Amino acid sequence: MRRSRGNTPNAKEEMTLLGHPILTVDDARAWEAQLFNGDPDKVWSAMTAAGSAIASAVIDDCDEMGGFPLAGRLLILAGKGHNGGDALLAAAEILARYPAARAEVMCVFPQNNWRPLARRAWRRFSAVGKGRVRRLSPLDLFPAGTRYTVALDGVFGFQFRPPLDARVQDLLEKVNRIPIRLRAAVDLPSAGVFKADFTYATGIVKTPALNTAVAGRVRYLDLGFFGPEAPGGNRVLTRSVIAPLAALRAPASDKRT
Repeated sequence: MRRSRGNTPNAKEEMTLLGHPILTVDDARAWEAQLFNGDPDKVWSAMTAAGSAIASAVIDDCDEMGGFPLAGRLLILAGKGHNGGDALLAAAEILARYPAARAEVMCVFPQNNWRPLARRAWRRFSAVGKGRVRRLSPLDLFPAGTRYTVALDGVFGFQFRPPLDARVQDLLEKVNRIPIRLRAAVDLPSAGVFKADFTYATGIVKTPALNTAVAGRVRYLDLGFFGPEAPGGNRVLTRSVIAPLAALRAPASDKRT
């Protein structure tokens, strides 16, 4: 619909029309620093929202492949940072929804090196999945016939700096060879090695996720990080942008409306 000159959209409406920004790693880091201002409670709130959104996305995407089985089996690759925490919180949500599901967790780094909120996510995950969680060592081998419903990659996010440790690369390559129905990366596929079917961009779509062959389908999970003051540049279409285009038009519509 055309707007009259007296009906110019304000900044908030323009934001809705344009969608949300796609940011470089440096810009995303700066935006999150401004958003959270070093407050761990704000970061934890964002992590729990991310975990819930990832869990819902996993279940939705499994629905396209026949549904998440009641006794599904999860593999969680947990790093020491917030991506690992997001993956653990997502797994906790899935275990809560599916009481017969089980999870195996590969802690890639010693837990005494984990960031505080990643350890907090581990405690929640362990409590929710009590009796249904098995912890794996990076030295463990995946025996022949090992299969998983879902693998969640939370080893590295956009804070990763090369080179990649040979031990971790070997682990990621082993996981790539295991039969897994759905492989999902949190934010970014770890070090460009993990091969994802879906990459769940939590809060912000970062440019590296759009420039790698191993990301699979990138799904933006809006966590409310942006308002009218969001930066310009390339955008990702949000549901609020797409929904009006999918709505039924009036029968008398033509190309001018």
